[in-house]
Amino acid sequence: MPTLGQWSQLFHKPLITIGGVQLSLANLLIASLLLVVVGFVARKISGLVEKRLSRRTDTTELGAKLIARWVAVGIWVVGLVAVADLLNVRLTSLSFFAGALGIGIGFGLQTIVNNFISGLLILTERTMKTGDIISVGGETGRLIHIGARASVLQTGKGSVIAVPNTQFINGPVVNWTVSGQGVAVTIPFSVSTYEEGERAEECALQLARSHPLVLSDPGPKVYLTRIGDILAYELVVWVEDPIEKPRLVQNDINRALIQSLREKGILVRG
Repeated sequence: MPTLGQWSQLFHKPLITIGGVQLSLANLLIASLLLVVVGFVARKISGLVEKRLSRRTDTTELGAKLIARWVAVGIWVVGLVAVADLLNVRLTSLSFFAGALGIGIGFGLQTIVNNFISGLLILTERTMKTGDIISVGGETGRLIHIGARASVLQTGKGSVIAVPNTQFINGPVVNWTVSGQGVAVTIPFSVSTYEEGERAEECALQLARSHPLVLSDPGPKVYLTRIGDILAYELVVWVEDPIEKPRLVQNDINRALIQSLREKGILVRG
């Protein structure tokens, strides 16, 4: 049976060399124990930071989580440096490996890092928040989540789309909630004569003004867009919700306009 001295010699026998320093099993066990402590401290402190920030009215839930995550990363960095210093590992001797790792991150994780930073910029600038109606990359929907890599839109078609955060920074974004003006809905119609056009125009305006979803400011307007064998008009109305309401309003007014013009003996032309 090995003696105490033999066990001590086994634990202190060099196993690997890192940064020019020979590390024994005892060193590795101590380093592992210290890393467990660092992880415990990082988890506790980041959780406390998140809890404190979540109570503040000027900080969103996601913002609190991201800040807490950065606090945990900072604690891990400090802890790793402290453990390396305790083991007398010279970090400068690891510069080659750090450089190689940096190149790997630059090429392999560039998109992830860009999206993560873009998410932080979105939270910092506060140009949008969850619940806002957003148009980005040809898609319009309600913003239901701002994540570290991507943000989630719920469209009027019932689909849920994850949009990379870089699209909110590098491309044009329309925030319909912040603008407050709503979205314009164009409803074209055509008649044969100018006299019919005047009556059809008045009929279209009455129908638009009486619709409960059409905004009064800006109010409905009718524009004459074509003169020739037919007279073409466009009724322009404004609605508040750009996701579902435009199609609903367009359908309601089209059906009511056809019925009203038929009753007045006005033929709708194509």
